[in-house]
Amino acid sequence: MNKQWLTRGACLLFLAGAITAHAGPAFVQCNGIKDLVFVAHQDDDLLFMNPDIQSTIDSGGCVQVVYLTASERGEGEGYMLGRERGVRSAYSYMAQEPNIWAEDFATIHARRVARFTLHGNKRLQLLHLRLKDPWLGKGWGSLTPLSRTESVVGATVESLGPAAQTYSRSDLVEFIEYIIQDYQPSTIRHMDDSVTVPYERLCWGCAGHSHPDHIASARLVHDAITGHPGNYAEVAYLDYPSQERAANLSATEINQKTEAFRRYAWDDYRYCANASLCREPAGPAAAWVGRAYYVSRHDEAPSLLSRSEGGFLLFAVGEANAAANTWQSVANQWISLGGRTADSIAAFKRNDGRAAVFARDATGLAWVSNQTPAGSWTTWQQVAGSRITSLPVVSTQGPLLAIAMGNDGFLRYAAAQSGTGTWAPWRVMPPLPGVLPQVALAYDNTGASIVFATDGEGRLWHGSYRGDWSPWRQMEVPQTDGGLAAMQNADHVIELYLREKSSGHLLRITQQADAVSGWSQPIDLGVVFINHPTIALNEAGEVAVATLERRDGPLWLIEAGRTIKVATKVGSLPALQTIDGAFHVAARSPEEPQAYWVRVRRHGVWEAPLLLAAPPAHGGGAFQPVPATDVVPIKPLPSRYALQPPLPVTAATRTVATVSARVQP
Repeated sequence: MNKQWLTRGACLLFLAGAITAHAGPAFVQCNGIKDLVFVAHQDDDLLFMNPDIQSTIDSGGCVQVVYLTASERGEGEGYMLGRERGVRSAYSYMAQEPNIWAEDFATIHARRVARFTLHGNKRLQLLHLRLKDPWLGKGWGSLTPLSRTESVVGATVESLGPAAQTYSRSDLVEFIEYIIQDYQPSTIRHMDDSVTVPYERLCWGCAGHSHPDHIASARLVHDAITGHPGNYAEVAYLDYPSQERAANLSATEINQKTEAFRRYAWDDYRYCANASLCREPAGPAAAWVGRAYYVSRHDEAPSLLSRSEGGFLLFAVGEANAAANTWQSVANQWISLGGRTADSIAAFKRNDGRAAVFARDATGLAWVSNQTPAGSWTTWQQVAGSRITSLPVVSTQGPLLAIAMGNDGFLRYAAAQSGTGTWAPWRVMPPLPGVLPQVALAYDNTGASIVFATDGEGRLWHGSYRGDWSPWRQMEVPQTDGGLAAMQNADHVIELYLREKSSGHLLRITQQADAVSGWSQPIDLGVVFINHPTIALNEAGEVAVATLERRDGPLWLIEAGRTIKVATKVGSLPALQTIDGAFHVAARSPEEPQAYWVRVRRHGVWEAPLLLAAPPAHGGGAFQPVPATDVVPIKPLPSRYALQPPLPVTAATRTVATVSARVQP
């Protein structure tokens, strides 16, 4: 064997059957958390995705990191192997385990990739595709093999090492899909796929610019996610441009991130030619270790609430601070509520009329903050019991209830605790095989909270809650792919909206007045839309539904059987709310950088839009942790929770050991 494949200071034990089949760990082995990380280079995860990966490791979760390129920069396998040693040192330090790894080649659908498994914590694995990684020109402004393969039709890229492979773009997307399918993650983490600057125009140090391999890797992963949807969260990370934003990590987070990166840098001679004299992180890396920012999806809806003292509150996650923010119309200014989230946020009214907001951090924990009687906001409080893959849906009528999808594929519910602003821990709902994360929640005239959900087969289900859950019942409707929204109307019956899968049209069905005899025939409203509708009661007490036709497309409003175009082009899903007797519609402006417009209708007349400037650039930071001592395990459910038939439709390997990286060389 070529000696350059041996790790420095290594003790080798060759095992039979070094080529092994690949399978992800069982969910129960991962303490409810399975991170699947895709990056181009061996320092991208350490610089841009921490402290989130560190948090998963500290929580006993599983982490599999997939490095797409060899990262050798055209300097050969020696430099590649040094960088691979470096990330092993970093991860052993993060896991607080001796730097001893089992090395083999995983066979994933007939392709072989190098795999390293940490001996002291087998929940931690590193995979290396080792795609060749020289510049194909003079550096910035030219292509790399990965970016060329991603952007040029018919191009391919080869890998280095003893398991040489050749990949086309479609091969890479398919291979990433296989990895996702095999690993069954709860979170997929990747780089920024939203950069629109052409590869050939990218430059080092230019504001908003990235590395072509970072962009290419993220686009490939995003395409694979589109081809293999599932119950997992997707988190995309800002890379170089994070240095243009305010530091948002705590001193503890910065220290942990710094020490992990330093362990890597000792084995990367471009960072540290002499480990004993190494002062890394320095330069831009010193800025990156103090920051963690997420890629904002521009079409995420804001939230609107009335203010007890008059006026309105608009809520949105700031692209510049990754935090929850609220615009106060009376003060005419934004206030940052803090936190650090990759999702949107869900604002709601508590039973005492005060505003509150839910957020989900990038590790799947749910947090809530409440407005105080003085108008200020409490510190964030964690909702214990489970990690979730999607932002909670919160009831707008009836008892305050939140529904969210757990990492394990079971829907969870949490109830507000009266008068305290706190929430009981997440509890598991009756199982519904193949259930999709997006649900709708309404309140009916029998005093029950009703949850509507769809499954992967296109079926629609509902269940009711009055202190205990009824069995799920299937509803007889055309095949649907979600797009759910529901609300009780002025006649005290629920109107349910959904998307017909075959046509993409918005359908409406209405609960019968006695709430038990079934539902009306679906009515096709003839509107095509993306994501899901927004629903609220307008100033006349009628149900109003708003839909976004396509991204950066028209916004439609459906009321009392009429459909009107509110705007020709909007940048996000809308928010709706009746405030002080006037109907409010808010959405992101497609032209201004994260500006929001608000249109108000009084006495049937629309006023001129009000344009709100972007949320602040400062104020983000970690959610303050609260010990989660009341964790509710999943227990077997009684037989009464068996699924019910549809309701009738009425007329109506080798071991590699290296010197532990805990000791300063």
